Amino acid sequence: MKKRRILAGIMAAVLVAGTLAGCGGGGESGSGSKTEGGSAGGEKVFNYSYNSVVVGLNPILNTSAPDNVAHNIICDPLVRNAKKADNTTEIIPAAAETWESSEDGRTYTFHLHENAKWNDGEPLTAQDFEYTLKLMADPDTAAVNAWLFDGVIENFGEALYSKDGKTAEDIGVKAVDDTTLEIKITHPASYFTELASSVYPVRQDKYEEWGEAYGSSADKIICSGPFEVESWSQNTEFVAKKNENYWDAENVKLDKIVMKVIQEPATAIQAFINQEIDVVATSDLNWAEQIEAANMSTTEIVPDSAPEFLMFNMENEYLANTKIRQALSAAFDRQEFVDTLRDGKALPIYSVMPDTMLIGDKSYTELVDGKNYFVKELQEEVKDPKALLEEGLKEIGKPADASQVTLHYASRGTNELSKKMAEWYKQIWEAELGITLEIDMMEWNVMWDKIDAGDYEIAVGGWGPYYNEPSAILMLFDPETGYFNADKLGWNNEDSKKFKELCESATDIVDEKEKAEIYLQAEELLVKNAVIVPEYLEQSPTFVANTVKNYFVSTNGMTNWAEVDVEK
Repeated sequence: MKKRRILAGIMAAVLVAGTLAGCGGGGESGSGSKTEGGSAGGEKVFNYSYNSVVVGLNPILNTSAPDNVAHNIICDPLVRNAKKADNTTEIIPAAAETWESSEDGRTYTFHLHENAKWNDGEPLTAQDFEYTLKLMADPDTAAVNAWLFDGVIENFGEALYSKDGKTAEDIGVKAVDDTTLEIKITHPASYFTELASSVYPVRQDKYEEWGEAYGSSADKIICSGPFEVESWSQNTEFVAKKNENYWDAENVKLDKIVMKVIQEPATAIQAFINQEIDVVATSDLNWAEQIEAANMSTTEIVPDSAPEFLMFNMENEYLANTKIRQALSAAFDRQEFVDTLRDGKALPIYSVMPDTMLIGDKSYTELVDGKNYFVKELQEEVKDPKALLEEGLKEIGKPADASQVTLHYASRGTNELSKKMAEWYKQIWEAELGITLEIDMMEWNVMWDKIDAGDYEIAVGGWGPYYNEPSAILMLFDPETGYFNADKLGWNNEDSKKFKELCESATDIVDEKEKAEIYLQAEELLVKNAVIVPEYLEQSPTFVANTVKNYFVSTNGMTNWAEVDVEK
């Protein structure tokens, strides 16, 4: 979520239903409300659940949503974009105690805590962050989220894509001394400190010693955050214990965090009711009523910042046609979708931008006067989606017979919600458009492997932006450097080139209204032309056990685990 740090990337992709956290008490023994002080033996243990496994602990290569959650627990970035009360966030010190930017906004200097350490007692230094960022800029590393810094840190993109003879050594990152890191950026960026909160450091000696095994097991990871890895069983649970060498260890409240894998939402809810986990979210009204009746928790409802969307592989002969994609987008009702599949506990979206997305101090939606709701605009224009599809078939030299069209939908998981979503799309598109939709059920990690290989036709994606500015989402779809680039989407035409030009031109614009209008043109190419199809934002009630303190629910930001507490 920032996920933004959701989240980031998200994975890059944010998973639906049950990607929920839980906190409370008893580690292996149960919940905090069953034992004194929040857990067994007097320990304070926060029990947390997620609906999919932590794939790996290498922050350079492992960036799925659950991976990012684990990184946020065991790693200390330069700063944290921390969730606070009342759906707010705040940039707070992490490895860096203080920081400042130059008058022209193009040089940031971070001053690390004198007593910052790794969990083995070795100093955490500015050189560690320099090494990490240069490692990410090295194309041989294949860092998943390196693209985030292309066009932001000086020479980063040139090094990453081997342009102009630049290498990782040329990027604008320098350890001035052990506790001072200087980063030069290409243009003033108000969101840069937010982006810096996504840089989780690795240590050179360990990274080189363990090689590809870095982060693959509990004994092949070095930690810099408030917690360190105690144990990790990929399909069962991830356990982190308090890092006694953390620079602020004396103020860390919890002794342990237990992140359990609970794939089915109903199972997670029952675990919450049984006081086995202490935070859960649900879109199911019946479950929500049972939880509220138990009077064991507080309730928070905020919209997520991570848009869910359909993506099309434009290498497919049908999906390469704009009118056919637009027909698929126009043919389904987003409100009906969330009412049917999410029990109304989600927000239908008609733009790829959440309404909370900012440019400066104003929302993007406000700055463009709501003209970014391109899905609504498309649906108002397209009164007969089937007729539009038939026009598209004629354009590609096919008979105007929708019954001859067969498309494949790759599910993002095999849980009950994923099955229902697939079946819903099949029912709607076959009824409204007359096509045939074949459902390929598969686990989410298999689906993402197929997307990476361009081996799919229609799939569900999502992204928790790493900072709260439109480029955090739009640049995902840069055909050359974005996470969802042309290799994954097959978007490689004049529109994609224009999209890239617009996004790049916006970086040098200071006027917020002018910048927003450029982003609007880029989004029109992406959404109005149905390269992707926005679906919804999660907005399920989150229930937090009464025994938990300082666990905040917010649209943006990441949990500051150092302040979370479990009381009697």
